[in-house]
Amino acid sequence: MRKLILITLLASVVLPTLALETYLTMENDTFLKRADDDYSHGTKFEVIDSNRVHLMIEQNLYAPGDLRKEEHIKGDRPYCGMLIGGIGYEFFQDPQSPWTHYGEIDFGMIGPSAHGKETQKFVHKILHCKDPKGWDNQLHDEFVVNGQWWTKYNYYITDWMALVPRVGIAAGTIQDMTEVGCDLKIGYNLRPTPNNSIMFSAPAYGWQKKLSCWVFVGADERFYLYNHILEGSMFGHKDDGLDVDINRFVGEIRAGAVLRYDSFYVSYVAVFRQEEFKHQGRSPNYGSICVGWTW
Repeated sequence: MRKLILITLLASVVLPTLALETYLTMENDTFLKRADDDYSHGTKFEVIDSNRVHLMIEQNLYAPGDLRKEEHIKGDRPYCGMLIGGIGYEFFQDPQSPWTHYGEIDFGMIGPSAHGKETQKFVHKILHCKDPKGWDNQLHDEFVVNGQWWTKYNYYITDWMALVPRVGIAAGTIQDMTEVGCDLKIGYNLRPTPNNSIMFSAPAYGWQKKLSCWVFVGADERFYLYNHILEGSMFGHKDDGLDVDINRFVGEIRAGAVLRYDSFYVSYVAVFRQEEFKHQGRSPNYGSICVGWTW
């Protein structure tokens, strides 16, 4: 946890001199529900420069439904920490085109080296939450790498309403999956100049308007061929001892609000996801808060 904080603080000082936009995103299930399980927490720091190159570092934590048990919980998701870095690029064939294409490569660690145990215990101690007991059963250390590609179309129905369908694919040792989705945005000053970012809620390089704000709803459907976080290593390490029967098709609904004033940006997104594995008995919902600044 301390290493991640130090890296984030260092990046927030040094990288703004090299880049145009910086964003800090915090995702947590307690931002939406009174529980701490499944996708427990995520922290992401991202930089986007004027050439549309994305640099990011991200830590995600996952936990089963009962944090009080020390032993592995049969049929439930395993404890998992993931710490990855990534580089992405937004491809535009025409600056005025409504099409946006984005490619990204991520690499890092899943397992104890991601410091998920230390992060969750540190945060729970500060917040006086129950201590998670089962991190000794977390997924083992493994270097992971994943690639992804997204394409979306920005269809502006009016100056205050936009429909944004998209498709995506990811492959590697973290997740192999395909996704199709669509967002409906309604608000003030929706149109960026000359185009907008691949992220459904993010602003964009070239945004020249003083104030913009909007609300949005969206839905996705994903097909998972493989999910390391639930199934363990694709190389079949026996120490994972997993027996999670995952759902290959998982739907998701999102709703949120975005505000941008001059160089400042803030958004909140509520994510409602279908059960990710059989007999989960709970919905892995969470909230996401993003704060950004254009330098």
